[in-house]
Parts: sequence; C-alpha cells; structure tokens
Amino acid sequence: MRRRAAVVVPAMLLGMVLSGCGDTAEGGQDADRLTLAAPRDLVAGPQDPYFTHQTLRVWEPLVSVDDKLRPVPALATAWESGDGGRRWTFTLREGVRFSDGTALNAEAVVASVRRFLRIAPRQSAFFSLDAGMEAAYGQLDEVRADGGRVTFVLRRPVADLPGRLAGFYSMVQSPKAFAASGDFAANPVGTGPYTLARWVKGQQAELAANPHYYGTPPAYKKIVVKVIPDANARVAALRAGEVDGLIDKGALLSGQVAAVAADSRFRVVRSPSALTHYLTFNGSREPFSDPRLREAAELAIDRRTIAGKLLAGTAKPGAAFLSPVFGDLSDPGIAAAYDPAKARALVSAAGRPASPVTILISSAETGQFPYTDVAEVLRAAFEQAGLPAKVTVAEATKAVMEAGDYDVFLSAYSVPNGDADYLFRRFLRSDAPWNVERRLGYRNKEFDTLVDQASTETDPARRRELYRQLQRLLAADRPMIPIAYQDNPVVTITGVGGVVQNAAYVVDLGKLTPSG
Repeated sequence: MRRRAAVVVPAMLLGMVLSGCGDTAEGGQDADRLTLAAPRDLVAGPQDPYFTHQTLRVWEPLVSVDDKLRPVPALATAWESGDGGRRWTFTLREGVRFSDGTALNAEAVVASVRRFLRIAPRQSAFFSLDAGMEAAYGQLDEVRADGGRVTFVLRRPVADLPGRLAGFYSMVQSPKAFAASGDFAANPVGTGPYTLARWVKGQQAELAANPHYYGTPPAYKKIVVKVIPDANARVAALRAGEVDGLIDKGALLSGQVAAVAADSRFRVVRSPSALTHYLTFNGSREPFSDPRLREAAELAIDRRTIAGKLLAGTAKPGAAFLSPVFGDLSDPGIAAAYDPAKARALVSAAGRPASPVTILISSAETGQFPYTDVAEVLRAAFEQAGLPAKVTVAEATKAVMEAGDYDVFLSAYSVPNGDADYLFRRFLRSDAPWNVERRLGYRNKEFDTLVDQASTETDPARRRELYRQLQRLLAADRPMIPIAYQDNPVVTITGVGGVVQNAAYVVDLGKLTPSG
C-alpha cells in the first residue's frame, strides 16, 4: 500500500509509544490496542485552530456538554457570573498536567483564548473561527488569570458563557504548542487521556495513552483511527474484523443500522445529537429570491418519508429551526406542512423557473448520510410542484456556494458548543459569515435585533421566548429549513464497552474498555 506523508512525534517518544505494541494491522488482536474507523480525518494538522477533533481526546476544553447539550465541567470544575452577566469566572481543576509534563495553570488558559482571538478569522476542518470570536466569547473586553481561576470580562452581558465556551471554543493546549504565527509548532500538547503519536493525512491517526493524564488511565494504550470515507467499506472493515468500531457523525448510514444491530458480534449505540439536516436557499438570485418559491419548495417536501424511510428511522422530521436537543429553547409550536397542491399553486402564481434549480450536495457527506437518495427525492418533489431541478455533487461545496452557483444546498450542521446563539449568529444574522459568503441573501433587522437581545438576556424564561420568536421568523422567511433531526448511531464490537456519546456526537475514547 502506498504510504503518505505523516506527522510524527519525536523519535524518543514514538519509540516509547510503539514499543511492545506490535505492528498488528487487524482490530481486536491486541488487548492494549483498539482500531476504529471514521468517515473523515479527525486530524486537520498544524494550521488548523485545533489540530485534532475533540473526539480524539488529545485536548480538553474548559467546559463540555452532556447528552442534552447542557454545559458540564471539564478543565473547569465550576463557574459563576457577576455584574449582570458581564463577568464570568471559571475555577480550574487541580493537579492537571499537559502531555509534556508541565502543569496546567490559568495563564495557559488565557494564552489559548488570546491565540484564538489573534488568529481569527481562520478556517477549520471542524469549526471555523470568525473575526472577533463573538460567537464564542461575546464582546470580550479582557480575559485574565486570577490564581487558579480564569475571568472573562465582557462589554455586554452574555447569558450563557459556559454554554458558548463548551467544546471547541474553550480548547486548552500548552502555550509551548504554538508558534508565533499561531500555528502549531509541532504536535498538539493537551491534557486529554491520549496524545497524537502519528498521523498519516487522509489515512489514519495513532493515539498513545498520555502518561501525565490526571484521571483514570485509559484502558487502551494505543488507539488507531482509520479514515474510511466510503460507508460500505467501513461496514465491510467492521465485519471483516479489520476495525473494532465506527465512530463520528455518519459512522453508519441510516440504512445500515438495522442489519449491523441485528448481528450479535456488534453493539450499536444511538443517541440524539445536535445534527440537523438543513436545506439552505440561495436567496441572492432567482428563483429563490422570491419567498413564494421558497415556500413552495418547503411545502413540496415530505419530511416524514425522508426521516422514516431514507433515514430509516434514525431521524425525526424537522420543523423548528432548533433541534429538540436544545430543550425548551426549541419551539414546539412550529409545524412543517406537506402540501404539494399549495406548492403547485404558489409556483403557478410566481412563475415556473426557466432553468432547472440546482440541488447541491457534498461528495464527502454522501459517505455519511444517504444524500444521493435524499437529493433525488427532493428533485422529484420539486418537479412535481413545477420546479424543474437537477442534482449536483461537488467536492468543494464552499467554492461553489461562494460563487453563487447553486440554488439549494443540503447539508447537516451541528454546534461547536452548547449555545444556540452560534447557529443564529454565524449562519443567519445579516452580517453572518455563512449568510454573506454563501449567498443566502437573508436580511432581516428584526431577526438581527432579537439575536443580540437573546444573547444578553439572563432571564431564562425571557431568553426562551426570544429564541422562539427567532424560530418563528425563520419559519416564515425560510432562508434555511430543517429537514430532519438526526440521531447519531455508532458501533463497536461487543468486546468493547464504555461507549458514551454526547449530543455533539463526541465519543469519549478515554472511557472505552474491554468487555466480556
């Protein structure tokens, strides 16, 4: 097999990692080694803001989320707010060391935050950093170290800073990991149960147990995570014993879940996630600059069929913009109608487009979800409503969208944290990067005002009502519509236990254990 360029740790550490581990290529042949597969590369490299995805457990955040997207302690054990939400203080966990043996302190946390602010805006394979980092920190005036605590001082109140920080936006790594440019100087230096021992881009990552980890040492000394983009190839590798499990979003196609779950050799874990399948309209050009045709497109879509058949019951039909995982922030009063007759009437009144509308999907996501089939169902539904349509599969969807060369885009989105503000602020506010760069053309001053009000509202009941008002506006304006709320099925062989997955579809590799 052809070898690709690899990022390798220093020889002394690599020798320590690999000694005694053997060179077994098959899963399940070494009690200290686990081999998993994911649809995408969970390592992005030294120019990425994070280097690795949170799933690999190389680094840890101040705050994480649970299975209901609620903020829970990670490197911060507690937090408190003051000055009406303008000051938030986080107490750090004691006895924590980075993987190079140096102690975690508040100064290191401050350095990680300031690095984000310095390098933003920056694209990421996972969650990009926007200029100013307002989606993460609000209007940050100062971040400072106060002994064993870190204090964020804000110009305007932030209702739920722990929720905003949860996950990627509060990643902490040693200041020694970063070059002056803000790139990584070498490998990541985090506090998680694993270190990145070796990475072959697009092929696999090798993790080694962190000898300085403060918690219970992980059961597996080494974990290999292979990159297998093709869904059928992933399952074939699982059945052949080449891997011990499949993780990450879209690990199993919805149509594969039942058959894999019925096999006594495997254990499938399904949990609700923040993943939602959205249809994004290019409202900057005809035909979907006309709100009547956006309404017609939505009315033509049979969400129940898509969720129940194409997504094989692993998803629920979408309605409110926010997934039910967001709890009472999601508006239960919003219903999504299926009315092909009304759709045809709207198209007739607005005028049938002269050219087929383009339904854009990502080639990468076809290995995670049955988007080829879903797009074909959308095409047929649009045509029955009088909207001629065609499907385009592209590898570089970002470039296609920024060029405006699409009409609707089908994709799954989540949040990097536990705060719904991210979706509204980054995707749909008038100055949102997604809205502007991807040609949504959505401009609504009332929406912008409500987004800002909700982000500073500290009264839970009032904030809930503001978020529901936002969702009612989106339901009427339709710049993006939720097609389905996706569960995220992952699978391991029955010999692997301890599989825990949060609402951000992060499987805690540090908790995986051999089981009988």
